[in-house]
Amino acid sequence: MRTLRGPGRRIVVGIASAALTIATATAVSASPAPSDPVQPAEDAAGWLEGRFVAGERIETTFDGQTYPDWGLTADAIFALAGTGVAGDTIGSATDWLQTQVGAYTGDGSSEVYAGPTAKLVLVAETTGRDARQFGGRDLVGQLHALEDERGRFSDASQWGDYSNAITQSLAVIALERATDTGASDAAVSFLADAACDDGGIPEQFGAATCTSAVDATGFAVQAFLAAGEVEAADAAVDWLLAVQRDDGSFGGGGTDANTNSTGLAAVALAVAGEQQAAAAAAAWLGAAQFDCAGPEPGALPYTSSDEGDLTRSTAQALPGLTGVGLSEVTTAGAQRGATAPACPFRFDDVDYRSTHARAIAALAEAGIIEGRRDGSFAPAAGVTRAQLATFIGRAAGIEPAGGATGFSDVPASYVHAGYIKALAEAEVINGYPDGSFRPTQVVRRDQAAALIARWLELSPVATDRFTDVAGLEHRQLINALADAGVARGTGSGATYSPARTLQRDQIASLLYRAVEVVDAP
Repeated sequence: MRTLRGPGRRIVVGIASAALTIATATAVSASPAPSDPVQPAEDAAGWLEGRFVAGERIETTFDGQTYPDWGLTADAIFALAGTGVAGDTIGSATDWLQTQVGAYTGDGSSEVYAGPTAKLVLVAETTGRDARQFGGRDLVGQLHALEDERGRFSDASQWGDYSNAITQSLAVIALERATDTGASDAAVSFLADAACDDGGIPEQFGAATCTSAVDATGFAVQAFLAAGEVEAADAAVDWLLAVQRDDGSFGGGGTDANTNSTGLAAVALAVAGEQQAAAAAAAWLGAAQFDCAGPEPGALPYTSSDEGDLTRSTAQALPGLTGVGLSEVTTAGAQRGATAPACPFRFDDVDYRSTHARAIAALAEAGIIEGRRDGSFAPAAGVTRAQLATFIGRAAGIEPAGGATGFSDVPASYVHAGYIKALAEAEVINGYPDGSFRPTQVVRRDQAAALIARWLELSPVATDRFTDVAGLEHRQLINALADAGVARGTGSGATYSPARTLQRDQIASLLYRAVEVVDAP
């Protein structure tokens, strides 16, 4: 048999960028996260801008009902402005928020909410609006009125007080930006005095046990620095550095590591001048971002196992990629729009949450497999013998052979003729006794396994790896392919279903894993 390993194809899935990079080389690997988070930030911003309904607001669905989400709209404004894009959308969203002041911050008398008020002051400051005349309301005065003699900002509501350390931090930052005198000493001291013994800030004030929280500490660092409270800022930053994981991430909210907490900590560290730690956190965020093989390219899922609310997690994580905090974020100089991630090799009929999605995306961009003329991929469609020959030939990185194929039903002009001849000469594929190749005949799973095992030059394995391959012509090659990590079972994994037609999504995964075997060091 002529060796048919060729140079192979390098399939590099760039999980830290929404761009999926594939090039001809000799290895298969996941690319490292980039040290420069600009592209991940721009991709996240492009995706986030597309979440605005009517170009003006973010909505949230709960229990089947869809509601306008004022707070998340504000978060998205900060995130986009920090990236320097989507100026038009930010302007429209700010206009819309001005019509929603009463709904979001309360009626201004019997119902007034501190956190929303502080957020809208920051929206006004970010977009160059007047916080004292925002939607007909003096939000600065409204925020001042919610501060008690201790310096704490609280909600005035019949439904209870939901303010916390994040509320306090937002209020301090808002007043530092919107007024000449800044936040009161009492307000800053109230936040600083809430610190736990380890220097971190708890989310809730007055708890029996002081437990520092990443999210609350991240906001507090920004507030301390805005107010010039250096000692408290240093202690809080030291705590963040102490709890940062080796991979750059942060946990919170009961999870081991998530994009929300990591984003909040990253921007706090950046504002504090801890650039190395901030860069490590940003790199982790970039690696967590959905790329072109993911369900929503550019978005940042909450965790690797739980997407959560993608809009919320992306909006709250994005500042961690830009390093732009609430004290300096502005729309001045922002581009009018934002660019969605470029993913030219995606197919509308592929479920990008499926097990085959990454392989399809990678091999399509590598030019190993193709979609159909109508732009679809038809993942459940069968694979013909001719198509399989071409797929294997491309994956092997070989050149198609010229001239007559030697098969009565495969003329030299046939689109797949070159690869059919090359693989036949290498004894990877065979024809039928009558001299035909039957190029349009669909391939079974056992037949495909045999062809790929021959390409990989695997030695037959006698011990069956699946319960339904005993006595089959190709069983030893199926076993060999399973031992190589290429073939996997169906259902629970105990069976191989050898007689089933090989589907297009399945061949993508088989070839993806086969290329890894070819180019493994």
